[in-house]
Amino acid sequence: MRVVVVSRQPLWRDALSALVAAELTADPVVSLDDVSQLAALDPVADDLILLDPPGQTDPGEWIERNVEHLKTGRLVLLPPHKNVRWAKIAYAHGFRALAPKDTASDLMVAVLRLVVVGGEYFPCFEELGAIPDPAPGHGPRLSPRQVEVLRELERGRTNKEIAEQ
Repeated sequence: MRVVVVSRQPLWRDALSALVAAELTADPVVSLDDVSQLAALDPVADDLILLDPPGQTDPGEWIERNVEHLKTGRLVLLPPHKNVRWAKIAYAHGFRALAPKDTASDLMVAVLRLVVVGGEYFPCFEELGAIPDPAPGHGPRLSPRQVEVLRELERGRTNKEIAEQ
């Protein structure tokens, strides 16, 4: 599995690349500073593509402007914080997750592992009271137990604590 990390912030991009390489045993991890560089990689469906919109940019508008570069791969949006509107736009364009940059590293790894096996993660959809209809080509939804486990991970609980609960 190839992982592509796209961010204009070199320190953050390198740190996320190192975390992914260590925790997901991804080979290779490719770092890019702009989404337009994806075309040169010829992305495939099983690529994990982690996208950090440029600072001072509305992530929803950024997705809309760059949709031609976001046609394949398992896409994960890495905005500064969770936002329902951004999540809805990302979901509508086939993204598999919205993982805000303020997510703890262990939860980020869990989210990325979930996406790798075909799952999705949109933590702000709970604010809607319902999950929007899936975009064409989306895989199966998470089971109630999977959602519960992810919520517990988000709260900082360990696997053992979750299992005991």
